[in-house]
Amino acid sequence: MVSDNLQEYLRGFARAGEPWPELPRPDPVGTSWWREFLGRTAPGERFAELREGFPQLWLPTAEGQRQSPDYQRLVLRGEAPTEEVRARAPVLRDPEGLAISLEENPCGAMPVLRVRDREDFLFLLHALAHHGEPVPVGEGVHAQALGGVIHWGIVRAEGPRARARLILLHHSPYGSVPASEVPGEWSEEGWSEASDALRLEHELTHQATKALLGEMRINLLDELVADTMGMIHALGFFDAELFRKCLGARPDGTAIPGARLPTYTAGLGEEDAANAVRLCLERAAEIEAAGRAGRIPADRWERLRWLVGLRLDLPVEG
Repeated sequence: MVSDNLQEYLRGFARAGEPWPELPRPDPVGTSWWREFLGRTAPGERFAELREGFPQLWLPTAEGQRQSPDYQRLVLRGEAPTEEVRARAPVLRDPEGLAISLEENPCGAMPVLRVRDREDFLFLLHALAHHGEPVPVGEGVHAQALGGVIHWGIVRAEGPRARARLILLHHSPYGSVPASEVPGEWSEEGWSEASDALRLEHELTHQATKALLGEMRINLLDELVADTMGMIHALGFFDAELFRKCLGARPDGTAIPGARLPTYTAGLGEEDAANAVRLCLERAAEIEAAGRAGRIPADRWERLRWLVGLRLDLPVEG
């Protein structure tokens, strides 16, 4: 018998059958700041300039950082850093590995920060998403869409309630899966480059479901939809076995330590979580079969419309 909790989890996108808003959607608040920032700075100057908007980046990751006097002054009140703060500020391990872009998208332009070094990714993630606190991050996590981040350049330009949205990406194999386990013949760097494209499309898909359907959930269906969009964009096909490995699930559906899978079943009991993973992997196999049969729409937005109409508890049809 399906529990009420699992039944709610499996419900799918509530507005999947409704007409979509007209595209393109308006750009989010703060987009003009990013356009101006990219227009006036050279790549090598951008981390230093970024700190002027994100004073979080002046501070190291530390327990209790969000309660510290420096955090209160710099981040919450927008005061300038003292010489002492500047002198002991963290630096990127690979500054040349930082790339910043503004990705134009029908659902709204999105700033993207890419880094090559894992420690740089964790520093930026802790600073911008976790208030400088050392929150554990799974080894399989290499991307994060952030919203509601205090950015003083945007606050001063748009008003006190304005907040930044952005996507943070780490250049690495998707889901920590090596190139040797990816269908086709891939070099490690070639697979990492494809992973960058997959990650970005994955995160943009989450943004699209929020813009078009009003939902961006921590749910296995959302991950299946986003990974399907990402794989087809980056690789030209969807592979269910690769999806399972990138999700961090063993063949029996249990999670590999450090994988991202437990994030999406955290609100479920053990039995419900196992059932949700089993259903997700069944749907993944059916999506792969639909792709091999030419039944997945070729157009990007029609493909998304088809995918968000699926449910984990119902077979894939058409």
